[in-house]
Amino acid sequence: EDMSAPHAASLPAEVALRRSLRFARRIVIKVGTPVVNHVDGNLALGRIGALVEQIAQLRQRGCEIVLVTSGAIGSGKVRLRRNLAMGKSLRQSVMQGRKAIDVDQNVSAALGQALLMNMYETLLAKYNLACAQILVTDDDLEDNETLSQCRDTVCELLQLGTIPIVNDNDATTTRAVSVMDETTNEIVYDNDALAARIALEIRADLLVMLTDMDGLYTATDAASEPMRLSLYVPGSLIVREGIKFDTLGTLGPVETRGVFATRTRLAAASLELLMSAACSATAGGVRAAVVTSGHHPHALLRILRGEDIGTLVMQAVHAPAAAKL
Repeated sequence: EDMSAPHAASLPAEVALRRSLRFARRIVIKVGTPVVNHVDGNLALGRIGALVEQIAQLRQRGCEIVLVTSGAIGSGKVRLRRNLAMGKSLRQSVMQGRKAIDVDQNVSAALGQALLMNMYETLLAKYNLACAQILVTDDDLEDNETLSQCRDTVCELLQLGTIPIVNDNDATTTRAVSVMDETTNEIVYDNDALAARIALEIRADLLVMLTDMDGLYTATDAASEPMRLSLYVPGSLIVREGIKFDTLGTLGPVETRGVFATRTRLAAASLELLMSAACSATAGGVRAAVVTSGHHPHALLRILRGEDIGTLVMQAVHAPAAAKL
């Protein structure tokens, strides 16, 4: 069930904020791994092509776009495994059978990042748009001088009409958390915090987080049909038709993930990181964040038209009066 009709008290604020998104000029778009890559790791050229076409239309309207992309590791692994398989003799290939070739995550990221940038540069060039690569590490975000330089670089690129494409520097990262759980094929880490931080640093009007689900989902119990939340206000309790939608505290482990999502490749921890990032962005000054599916060819344009798509995350100061937890 699609809960597009919110509680009466929240309707004016939500509708007004969605309509105001038509005037957003500085936009950070996070493209998650489920959008960039197919399940097998190959690049989803059709989805990325549709996204680039929408970005081109927004640029014609005068919007400044920063793209925070994932997908380097998955893309690199596919290419490396293919290269390694082609380099083996027929005897080695037969003996190994269908066993997956183990590939280092950092090495995969190094190759995959080159593939990503080549794809983005080629597609954007079709619309006479230029892009630039910015790779950052966790340490970069913690160092004030480096962070300031990163912010200045992004802002200057925007002034020059260039689209900055930002990604974690996974080729050199020492982060212990793997991006992908190899046993379940779930995505554990997906650049959500990076996107929120970039949005805050450049004072973006809007943060769009594209993933593989239509928005935030909830259900009253395990037997209930998950329902899309059109509005999510951190720290508030929205009562709608007798159903209480709680804050992030209701996010549970994998077995209870259906409380907030359905049919997504994101692991429970990754889903929580995504929502925490969206909430931190709006709490820090980004007027709104929208979580929705990048599988729909016109999702971005629909958001910028003020349509009820995905889950709108808004600051509590812009929200209607609601019972506080």
